[in-house]
Parts: sequence; structure tokens; C-alpha cells
Amino acid sequence: MKWIWKIIRQRIRSLYRILGGLNGFIYDFKRFLFYGGWREDLTDIEVRNYNSVMAYHGLEKSLSYRNRNPKSGWSNAERVFLRLQIANSTGEHGYHDKAAKQVLLKFLSLPENIELARSKEMLTEISAMNFESSDVHGAIERPLSDYKKGILDNPEDFFFTRYSLREFNEKLVSDDVIKRAIKLAMKTPSVCNRQAWHVYHSSNKKTIKEALSYQNGNKPFGEKVPNLLIVSTDLKAFFAGSEHYQHWIDGGLLSMSIMYALHSLGIASCPLNWSQTPKRDKALRKAINIKPHQTIIMMIAVGYPDDSNKVCSSTRRPLEEVLSNIEIK
Repeated sequence: MKWIWKIIRQRIRSLYRILGGLNGFIYDFKRFLFYGGWREDLTDIEVRNYNSVMAYHGLEKSLSYRNRNPKSGWSNAERVFLRLQIANSTGEHGYHDKAAKQVLLKFLSLPENIELARSKEMLTEISAMNFESSDVHGAIERPLSDYKKGILDNPEDFFFTRYSLREFNEKLVSDDVIKRAIKLAMKTPSVCNRQAWHVYHSSNKKTIKEALSYQNGNKPFGEKVPNLLIVSTDLKAFFAGSEHYQHWIDGGLLSMSIMYALHSLGIASCPLNWSQTPKRDKALRKAINIKPHQTIIMMIAVGYPDDSNKVCSSTRRPLEEVLSNIEIK
């Protein structure tokens, strides 16, 4: 009889997992429905800026090709122009509004475009728009020597020395160092360069303790975490139904970049999973001021290592189990 009850318990457990997954899927769908950018309300500065970067990044790609099609890019140019008109009428100018203006000016000023009637119409109107970007957008030349600056003499020394550390030195990581790490990590690629990230940081013990109380797996060391990051992505940046997973992908990419950036500065970290139930997600949002349209991707414990540190060995699977050649069926 024991084995029968064991089978029953296993099946109940499996059913519970399926129902838990369904509950999570429904919660994620509701969040995409309420906060996603699918409505394309271009009067919302955040939605418009994410939408604008999709269009002007298309122009950037067109400008970056050595042998570009001289007739290409006009559909994106019209999209950028419309969004600039809306930005100008609202009087609110975000980072991507300003970038979009500069990119469109460069596109319209190409030798094959500048004499066209439509180019002249657009140039007249956008030149009168009173907002500019201080950064350089569009396409830039990068010599081979720049790429070679990223070559490490021994990359194994860098990658194979990063471990997840759970016991840190008591010294706090300063705000300036955290900012430097995030700035380095911001070179992470994202879909259409939308950069839909937001990182929350605290070194306040009370805040950290409260945040970690909703996360599983930190109990043996959570009270000693010097600095805590919460990585999130903005659902307003995602428009098509096919992008329903993209915020997780972009947020995961940034999270790993942050940990490698910290490692490059001699700072240890430990990723803290946030694959949580809707109940836990809502509870954290109630306790910590996280914007409702931002999806929580993960937490990262951050701190300086001691002179001697114990870590999990965390060996890796054989390469042949991970790498395969692409073949046509």
C-alpha cells in the first residue's frame, strides 16, 4: 500500500506544479495586458521613446551598412518623423526623442536623400524642434584597434574566477562603484536597442532584509548582504504579442552583464532567483517601491570578498553536452 500512496502523492505534486505554472502564466498575461506597450499610446513619453528607438535603430542599421540600398529606410523615417511631431506637440522630450531627431537628420542629409522633396519637408520641420541630444547617434566608424582592446591575455582568468559568493566582507560597495558597474553593463544588447531596464539599489540593512524576506534561498546569509540590486524590465517597451517573453530575455542579459562588470571591479555577487508566485511578487511590490509596469527579473547580492572565501565548486557540464553544430533536417 505504501507504494500506491507514494504514486498518488507524486501525481498530486505534479498536478500542483501544473496549476502553479498556469497561475503564473495568467499573472504574466494580465501584467502584459495592463502594462504592455501594445496599445502604442505615443502620448505616453515612456511608450513613445521605446517605440521611437525601434524605428530609429532601423535607420541606424541602414546607415551602418557599407553598401546600403539608397531607397531603404523610408518607412522607418516616416515612423520616426511622426513620433518626433508628437514629442514636439507634448513638450516632453525623452532621451530617445532626442536621439531619434539626430538620427533622422543624418538619414535625410544623405546625398541620395537631401534633394528629395519629402526630405526637405521633414528637415524644415524637425530643424525647428527645440531639443537636441548631446550623444552621438546614427553610425560611427570603429577601427580594428578598438575591437582588439577587448582581447584579454587570458580570458579564462576572468571568466573562471567568477563565483557566486554568499558571505561577504562587511564593507559597503559605494554608490559610485555601483553606478560604474551598471554603466559598464549598459553595453548589453537588447531587442531593437530598447534598453528597457531599471535597476534598484540599496545598502540599507532594513530595506535589504525586507526585500530578501520574499526571496527563497538567501536565509543562511541574507542578513549579511551589504548591497542589494533588483533588476527589472519595463513592459511598456514591448508591443507585439510575439514579444511576451522578451522582457525576461533582455533582463537576463543585463543581469549577467552586471555580475561580470562587478567582477571586473573586484566585487563579488550572487544572483538570487525571482521565479516567484504571483502572491510573492505582489507582496514584494507592496513592500518595496517598484513601478507596477516593471517586471522583476532577479535580485543580486553584492559585496566585497574576504581574503579567503568558500564557494560552491559548481563544475560545468562537458562541452559536448552543450555545443552542437547546426544541421538541416
